[in-house]
Amino acid sequence: MKRITNSAALLILSIFILFSRVSFAQVEGISIVSAENYFLDKDYRNALIGFEDYLQGIQFNRDVAFKAGICATRLGIGKKAIYHITNAKSAGKTDNYLPFWLGRSYHLDEQWDSASKYLEQYLDVFPIDKSFKREADLYLKQIEQAKSMMPTTLQPVVIEDMGSGINSVYSEFHPMLTQDGKMLVYSSRKKGYIDEKLMDDGEYKEKIFISRKQDDGTWTKGSPIRLVEGRNKDLDYLPIQLLDNDTKLLLSKVQNNEVKIFISEYVNESWKLPYQVPMEQDPRFFTGDIVFSNDLKKVVFTTDGNTNKFQNDLYTSTFDPKTEKWTEPAFLGKNVDSNKDEAAPFFIDEKTLVFSSKSENGLGDYDLYKTEWDEEKMTWKVPVNMGFPYNTPNNDFYFFTQAGKTDVQYFSSVRGSTRGQTDIYKVMRTAIVDGSGLIKDETGKPLASANLMFDDPENYQNIAITTNADGRFSGKLVAGQTYLVHYEKNKVIFEGTLKIAFPVDPAQLGNLDVQLIPKTTMKSESGINSGE
Repeated sequence: MKRITNSAALLILSIFILFSRVSFAQVEGISIVSAENYFLDKDYRNALIGFEDYLQGIQFNRDVAFKAGICATRLGIGKKAIYHITNAKSAGKTDNYLPFWLGRSYHLDEQWDSASKYLEQYLDVFPIDKSFKREADLYLKQIEQAKSMMPTTLQPVVIEDMGSGINSVYSEFHPMLTQDGKMLVYSSRKKGYIDEKLMDDGEYKEKIFISRKQDDGTWTKGSPIRLVEGRNKDLDYLPIQLLDNDTKLLLSKVQNNEVKIFISEYVNESWKLPYQVPMEQDPRFFTGDIVFSNDLKKVVFTTDGNTNKFQNDLYTSTFDPKTEKWTEPAFLGKNVDSNKDEAAPFFIDEKTLVFSSKSENGLGDYDLYKTEWDEEKMTWKVPVNMGFPYNTPNNDFYFFTQAGKTDVQYFSSVRGSTRGQTDIYKVMRTAIVDGSGLIKDETGKPLASANLMFDDPENYQNIAITTNADGRFSGKLVAGQTYLVHYEKNKVIFEGTLKIAFPVDPAQLGNLDVQLIPKTTMKSESGINSGE
């Protein structure tokens, strides 16, 4: 077993990326022939770029639109998938699998009733393909689970994308925020160095990035941590966790087919050359994600090949200060480990563990779950699905929150606003407030006696609002939220945005005016090929 010789925590990690790697190469000007080849190779990223180039730049074709919708569905982009598939359907496209893809796209967009309608239609008409039938049955089960978990009252929760400074068209994950809230350390597979080349899966090698919070609340463009002197030398270190009041960063690195542990110290606003932590090696364990408790005496990690037919499960070990050794790793227990993969454990405190699981009781692929330690039974309790807004029909993982600051949390997710394969999001508990204001039409006049929808783009806490004869509205809203306000007249959609301040500004709450303008058509760009 491993042995710790310093007061700092020791561990082994060979980061297990929790989601299938779909090619995310940025290739511009992809021909329709190349797009078809990408589609056949299941490179849905580049296929979608090529199909959209064709649809927007050359001509509309219902078959191409249908394939573009399939690509968007495979990438987890529900809204885009719905757009393409419904266009293909409206243009006369027929296909036995069309109801399946349309149902799945509505599922990804969390439009439960429409999703059920089309998935059931597929099962009624063409349930021959066993793999698609299994998927349709699973999605329907997940939809029912989602419906049962939807909040029935307005919740004071805001979820927001961390912005283009951090998130790119590549994968961002494993966020770690310093206690002062001014620096985010995270992993990314975007380009970090001049001579860096794309890997076979279309992304760059995983690296550690940092971004700093600016005075206006936005984040600087992420830059790779340079841990070694010289050009392009930092590509092999993987982050584990911050230690000792954020002055140390625990790292892992594979050398000679063995995982070595390093610590980099933060001095004069930069991370210094890592030094290796001496420890005994044991290749049987620590093949995945790992986290230490705050007191550094307990470790939870994922490993494969020991149980459940080589899937990833959670194990734990405790450090014995008398022997200076870790106990034999133990299966975390049937309460926690399901018959599917588990990964990305995180300690909120010594008795509260958050992790991701593909349990069949979830909303999608990887969901976030929380479990608590039962002192009486000396075991972890049955995990609770964290529900909305954390979990989606896609992958949700790498939960993080600062010690003692649980009102603000971070995690990685694939959802409608995602720029790349996965983005980093922030969840913040705020407040429910009473707000009022004036709704103006496209000419600037008050919009009297109109029915509008205030859409919450991430948490789906949409609010129906009706203006009075003077064009004013009033109602309960979520502080900190940016609402997309919709209104339809003569089959034309008008929209505007409304940002509710948090901390609450009482002077603002009575003057929440919104100017509506006609909704623009879909942008000519695909939205997934727009740079880093």
